[in-house]
Amino acid sequence: MIDNQTTIVCSMAIKQGKLGAAMHNAAYAHLGLNYAYVPMTVTDLRGAIAGMRAFNFRGSAVSMPYKQPVMRYMDKIDPVAREIGAVNTISNKGGSLVGYNSDWIGAVAALKEAGPLKGMRAVLLGAGGAARAISYGLVKGGAEVTIFNRTPAKARLLARKFGLEFGGTISAAGACGDYDILINATPVGFYPETGISPLAAEDIRPGKIVMDVVFNPPHTPFMENARRRGCTVVPGYRMLIHQALFQFEEFTGRKAPFAVMERALRRALRG
Repeated sequence: MIDNQTTIVCSMAIKQGKLGAAMHNAAYAHLGLNYAYVPMTVTDLRGAIAGMRAFNFRGSAVSMPYKQPVMRYMDKIDPVAREIGAVNTISNKGGSLVGYNSDWIGAVAALKEAGPLKGMRAVLLGAGGAARAISYGLVKGGAEVTIFNRTPAKARLLARKFGLEFGGTISAAGACGDYDILINATPVGFYPETGISPLAAEDIRPGKIVMDVVFNPPHTPFMENARRRGCTVVPGYRMLIHQALFQFEEFTGRKAPFAVMERALRRALRG
């Protein structure tokens, strides 16, 4: 039950962040914390930030497409988030809103569950906020990255920023030379536009590591195409849970109970 003593954490998304709520609230209950994570559908970002200040929310998760626009409303931006150019976590520190990026942490942790990054050759689809975070994480982890995007100009800018190779439009990714890791960092396949994939099965090289940042639905056509090609698949919810650990610890100052959050996420994904 939420009362005037409850510390509120929210999510700012175009769709309610029910998966985040499941993980965070399970962890709060497990540790006996009087916190509540409240998913919010946001259509007015400026108004949502004003509301967060007015109600003194402890923090917020930020989803697409707000990860870059929200930066203008921050009082301070963590140096890594500024370098990435996207914020997915807001921490209210005594009335000062500080923007962080935990997407890169989540992506690296999820990929490392499948194998090392150092010396790997990665193909990245997309050039938005998620792609920026993943690019940073891949380069930091020692991978070589080639980026493809629907809008070439945007991809070229990101390639120059992080020292990536520009490969062309997404349709050209299937003809890319050999790689070890393939990542979909676009919203293609995200609910409610399910049933579509950025690449056909025949355009995915067999036996590689393939990650999809899409976590709703938990199993996408892109991942199914990769499985058909004998790839090791890293679903988007693995990145989701790892980035949520950072958020939980930033909001509460407590060690995140990974197993509790993972079980809660799996239950929520089953519906």
